[in-house]
Amino acid sequence: MSFSPIQTGTTTAPTWTSGTAPTGSGEVQGKLGGHTVTALATPPHASLGEELRATPQPASGRSLQERTVTTAPQAPVALRREALATPTALRDTVGEPKRDWKLFGITVLHRSTGYKEVLNKLESFHQAAGSDRAPAPPTTPESRKAYAEGQIHKLSQELGELERSCDAYAQGNSRHSHRDDIALLKSQVQAQRAQLDGLRDQIGREGMPEGLSVADARAFSQHKPPLSLQDIRAVTTELRASGMNPAELQAGVERLFSLPLDGESLVQAIKLKMPEGLAQQYAQTGVPIRPETAGLAFNDKALDRSPEAGGGLTKLGSGAVNTVFKGHYQLSDGTRFTGVFKPSVPGGAQPDAVSASGINTDRPVMEQRNVAVHRLDQHLGMGVTPKAEIGVHEVDGQQRMGLVMSFAPGLSPLKSGDVVVTLSPEKRAELSASPELATAYAREKGFVDGKLVEGGIQLINSMEVENMDGDTTVQEKDAFVAFDFSDPVLREKTTDLQWLDALCGQVDRHGHNYIVQQGADGRVTGVIGIDNDIAFGDQLTHPNDVNPAAMRSRTGESPPFKGCVLPQVVSTKTATALLAMTPDKMLELMGPGFTPGEQAAAQSRLGAIQTHVRDLQAKGQVAERTEDWGSERVGSLLGMGTTDALTQLETLRSQPRTPAVNRQIQALEEQISNVSYVARESSILAEVRTSRQQPLLDPRSVR
Repeated sequence: MSFSPIQTGTTTAPTWTSGTAPTGSGEVQGKLGGHTVTALATPPHASLGEELRATPQPASGRSLQERTVTTAPQAPVALRREALATPTALRDTVGEPKRDWKLFGITVLHRSTGYKEVLNKLESFHQAAGSDRAPAPPTTPESRKAYAEGQIHKLSQELGELERSCDAYAQGNSRHSHRDDIALLKSQVQAQRAQLDGLRDQIGREGMPEGLSVADARAFSQHKPPLSLQDIRAVTTELRASGMNPAELQAGVERLFSLPLDGESLVQAIKLKMPEGLAQQYAQTGVPIRPETAGLAFNDKALDRSPEAGGGLTKLGSGAVNTVFKGHYQLSDGTRFTGVFKPSVPGGAQPDAVSASGINTDRPVMEQRNVAVHRLDQHLGMGVTPKAEIGVHEVDGQQRMGLVMSFAPGLSPLKSGDVVVTLSPEKRAELSASPELATAYAREKGFVDGKLVEGGIQLINSMEVENMDGDTTVQEKDAFVAFDFSDPVLREKTTDLQWLDALCGQVDRHGHNYIVQQGADGRVTGVIGIDNDIAFGDQLTHPNDVNPAAMRSRTGESPPFKGCVLPQVVSTKTATALLAMTPDKMLELMGPGFTPGEQAAAQSRLGAIQTHVRDLQAKGQVAERTEDWGSERVGSLLGMGTTDALTQLETLRSQPRTPAVNRQIQALEEQISNVSYVARESSILAEVRTSRQQPLLDPRSVR
């Protein structure tokens, strides 16, 4: 189904092109936009949809205020399917009731009486539900409210009768063979009564929109996510304000409400004249459409298209499922920003950690999770994540929504695949004179091979592997960058990242997805966490849940998480910022798109973190200055002291590997990995230096 921005003159109202016309009660089928649609019949008298189509088209120059248009549309056909089974559907499942036995026209044996009663009450409800428009539409807010409340009361009574007939069937003849089917029908009845109760409450607070029937309101409340009367009023008001005539209004509603968007997202989509394809991307990812998520700052108009800036959006690289672009932005406040744009790819398999942390894999809202992590980081003043915003760009002729992130120069402790290291002119001349020495040089450092390139040598750490099908794939191995984890800046900023991950419920922090930044003198200047999307799952109700051992201890599950437990040391600045955070501020910074469960889990983690910080303050485990992070005491609190598990581990690794020694090593490795990122990476570095099973890189030479 093609879709262009909703504008006057671009759409027509959908009509039944074939099939049975929707009259009376029961179900009907017809063609809508080339698709076969099954729906409940509309009432026998004129519906609002028919009313709109019958309204003479106004002159193009007349304003909407001069037109005779109701303020609310009929629910789209696609929404008018009942959540409650129809008599036809029940017969299809249970079968026809048994016929009574008659003799000479006199009934001598009544059969299926309980089932027939259920069918009769079900038919009665659907007749009432399909005939809920007043012969003369109420003209005042008071009369509309009174009429709607009367209809709801009538439908509630019908449902009560139907529920009693279901109970009678269940309590009747022991030979009744479809108790489960009738029990399911009863559960549907109870859900319908709850829906009507909610609708009655809304009408009591807000009144009933003009032109909307109770049937329409019930249909809209069955939208995913449900649409309230306030949502419907806001959407249709915005549609009318855009200059639509009645037929265009109805057609626009038919198309927009086919998307699983909340009411505010629908309003924003109309205001922005958003193409349906782009709105579908938001719906599929779960990212709500709001001014801050609609790409109003990061879009094609904001790109610097000068030749020096590359002429606009340029391809940076392609992965297995996505292409990444680079853009130079001129923001509205005059600042310039260079970012990477990663278009969203809705659908597809998600890592196991996503579902294990309680994130909906169908609509994971990954882009918004990245943005939320950065906003919390900025508010806390840590500066350990790249800038992240949602942007919209045209890619291959189509508007695409995705994530815009700032560049984060630096090196990760773990580097996959090939790397290039700089060489002194003398060393390069030596290797150039004897090319075979390049291979020897690379293998001496633990790499597969090496070849000279401009300014240095490319150390090859990937190899082709043939699988069982005979296909060849490239397997990238890891190299470890030998950072000095006693550096105070590295310790402080890595620990800040650990605190932020605990607050956000980030479960995928490992040596590949944070970057250590260095100055020209080789000193560490900062740490930046990247790939911040597997965060804020609703299963992470305690900050230590990001650690697999802690989660296993609490729930018995063994999730594929890579986080650590809460640190045993905190900087004065970070402690102050964490304690100043309020639960409401936490939700404000997270922004839209998160479920109530995810919001509650985030607030729970905040509370536990604040309790832990106060405990550290009471113990004197707060580092006031950056220099303090280089001390032996802080190192010990991070799991790196001279008498702790790290020293024991190094001793064990030097011993012959017996099964008992291996078990001790494994237990100590897990213990160290639980404490801090600093201790975990220090442990890996020590093992690499001892075993030489993994290439080791000097951070000052890699480029």
